[in-house]
Amino acid sequence: MTNNQLHGKIPDWLVHLENLASLSLAHNLLEGPIPASLGSLQNIIFLELQDNKLNGILPTSLGQLAMLSKLDVSSNQFTGMVTEDHFAKLSELKILIMSSNSFTMNVSANWIPPFQVSFLHMSSCPLGPSFPLWLKSQSKLQYLDFSNASIVGFIPNWFWDISSHLVIFNMSHNELRGRLPNPMPVAVASPVMVDLSFNLLDGPLPVITPGFQMLDLSHNHFSGVIPSNISQHMGTVGFLSLSRNQLHGEIPLSLREMSYVTVIDLSGNNLTGRIPPSLANCSFLDVLDLGNNNLFGTIPGSLGQLKRLRSLHLNDNHFSGNLSSSLRNLSSLETMDIGYNILSGIIPSWFGQGFPLLRILILRSNAFSGELPPDISKLSSLQILDLARNDLSGKIPANLGYLKAIAELQKKNKYLLYGKFEEHYYEESLDVYVKDQMLEYTRTLSLVTGIDLSDNNFTGIIPNEITKLYGLVVLNLSRNHLTGQIPETMSNLLQLSSLDLSNNQLSGTIPSSLSSLSFLGSLDMSMNNLSGVIPYTGHMTTFDALTFTGNPGLCGPPLPVKCSDDDDIDNRHSTNNDTNGEELVDNWFYLSLGLGFAAGILIPYFILTIKSSWGDVYFGFVDQVIYKLLRLIRKQGKDDGQRRKIHQRQ
Repeated sequence: MTNNQLHGKIPDWLVHLENLASLSLAHNLLEGPIPASLGSLQNIIFLELQDNKLNGILPTSLGQLAMLSKLDVSSNQFTGMVTEDHFAKLSELKILIMSSNSFTMNVSANWIPPFQVSFLHMSSCPLGPSFPLWLKSQSKLQYLDFSNASIVGFIPNWFWDISSHLVIFNMSHNELRGRLPNPMPVAVASPVMVDLSFNLLDGPLPVITPGFQMLDLSHNHFSGVIPSNISQHMGTVGFLSLSRNQLHGEIPLSLREMSYVTVIDLSGNNLTGRIPPSLANCSFLDVLDLGNNNLFGTIPGSLGQLKRLRSLHLNDNHFSGNLSSSLRNLSSLETMDIGYNILSGIIPSWFGQGFPLLRILILRSNAFSGELPPDISKLSSLQILDLARNDLSGKIPANLGYLKAIAELQKKNKYLLYGKFEEHYYEESLDVYVKDQMLEYTRTLSLVTGIDLSDNNFTGIIPNEITKLYGLVVLNLSRNHLTGQIPETMSNLLQLSSLDLSNNQLSGTIPSSLSSLSFLGSLDMSMNNLSGVIPYTGHMTTFDALTFTGNPGLCGPPLPVKCSDDDDIDNRHSTNNDTNGEELVDNWFYLSLGLGFAAGILIPYFILTIKSSWGDVYFGFVDQVIYKLLRLIRKQGKDDGQRRKIHQRQ
C-alpha cells in the first residue's frame, strides 16, 4: 500500500495475518510508534515502513523476525537506542536501511551481528564517534552508506580487507582522518561509486583502479598534483569532484579521455596553467567548475563545443583577453560565472541572443569596458545579472526593465541540481553581496533575483523602467556617476530585500513611498546629493544614520542634523491654509465691492431719470447697507488679527 495518503497509526489487527510474507506501507502519512506485536509475524520476509511520520522507539520484538530479509524504517522520526536485541534473530537479513532517523546505535565493542548484509544504509544515524567495529564481520557488503554518522578518526586497515565487493561506498560528512590506501581497493570490473567528501582526509590522491563511475573526494585536505593518468582507468566515469582541497599543478590532459563524464569539479584548489582545449572532447559534460584556482591564459574557444553544458564556473582565476565568440554556442547554459578575472573588451551583443536558458550571469570584477548592450534584455530566463567592478560606461539601458524572469514573482522553488548521478549531483550555489556582506545561496537560489551594476562608470538617471521588475530582490547601483532623482515608482518593487544607491550624485528628496517596502532589510543612500527631510516613518525607521550620511542637504531623524525650519513646518502648513482661506474671502469681497460700485452708479441714474421722489428713499437704503458692510469688514479684520497673534504665540 505504498505511495498513498494513509494516515493514523499502524493498526494492531495486522498481527493476525500470520502468513503475511511482505508488508509495505512506505511513502504515506502514518504516525505513532510501530506496534510491538509486529514481532509475532514470524513469516514476514519484507518489511518496508520508510518515508512516514512514525516516531517513538523501535520495538525490540523486530529482532525476533527470523525470516526477515529486508528491513527499511528510513526517513521517519524514530528516537532512542538501537541495541543488539533489535537484531537478535535476524540471521537472514540481507538489506538493512535505517537512515534519516534520530536513534543511536548502542552495541558492545565485540558484538558480532547474526547477519551478513549486502546492502547497509545508515546515513544520518549517530554511529560514532569511533569507527563501527561490528562492520568487520560483514564480508559480503556491496552497498555501504555511513554518511553523516558522526564517525571520527581513522578508517581502520581491516575495512579495506572487506571492501573488495563494494560497488557503492559513501562515508561523506564525517570527520575521517588520515590517508587513503594507494591504490584504493574496491570492487573490480564493476561500476564503482565512492563518496568520501566533507572529511579531513589528507595526503596525495590515490591511484584510481579500473571500474570507477563516480569519485567524490571534495572538501578534504588532499595535496600534491592530480595524477597525469587519473583518467586512464576512468573511461566510464560520470562524476569527478576533487574540489576544495590543496591540490596544485596543472589540469592533466588525460581528462579528455573521460568521454562520458557529466561533472568535472576541480574548484577551490591551487591549480595553475591553462585550460586544456581538449576538454571539449567531454561532449556529455553538464558541469565544468574550475573556479577559485590560479589558472591563467585565455578562455579557449573550444569550450563552445560543449553544447550540453549547463553550468560553467571559471571565476576567481587570472584569465585574460576577450571572450571568444564561439561561447555563444553554449545554448544549454543556465549559469555562467567568470567573475574575478582580468578579462577585457566589451560585453558582446550576442549575449542576448545565444543563451535562452541562462539564469545566472556573473562578469563581476573584470576589466570589461564600453556600454552595456541593449540586447542583454533578451535574456528571458535571466534572474541574476552581476556586472559589478568593471569599467562599463554610458547610461543604464531602460530596456533592462524587460528582463522577463525578474519582472515575474519567483514563487516556486526549484533545486538547481546538475549532472545527477544516482543519488549524487552537483548543487549550484551563488555568493550574493549585500552591503559588503557575502550571502551564500544554494537550495533557495532559484528564488533569488538581482541586478548589481555597482563600481562602474554609468552616468545619467536611474531609468523608471527598472521599477517594473516586480520580482527584484537585490538592486545595487552604488559607486557610479548617476544623477537625477530616485524614481517615485521605486516603491513598486515590493519584493526588494536590498537596495544600494550609495556613492552617486543623486539629488532631490527621498520618496516617502519607500517606507512601504516591508521586505527591505538593507538600504544604503549615503554619499549623494539628496536633500530635504528624511521620510522617517513606517519601515524606514528600521535603518540607522549610516544609511543616509554624506548627503549635506538631508536632515531629520535618524541623522543628528536638525532641519533648520523643522519647528515651522507645521506652522507654515497651517499658515498656508489660513492664507488660502483669507485670499478666498478677499476675492469674494473685492468682487462684491466691484459689483456694488457698478450698481451704485448705474441704478440711481436709471431711478432718478424715472422719478426724482424715489431718490430720497433709495439713498436712505444705500446708507444703511454701506454702514452694515463697514461694520462687518471691521469685525472680520479684528478676528483675523487675533487669530494671527494666537498662532504666533503657539
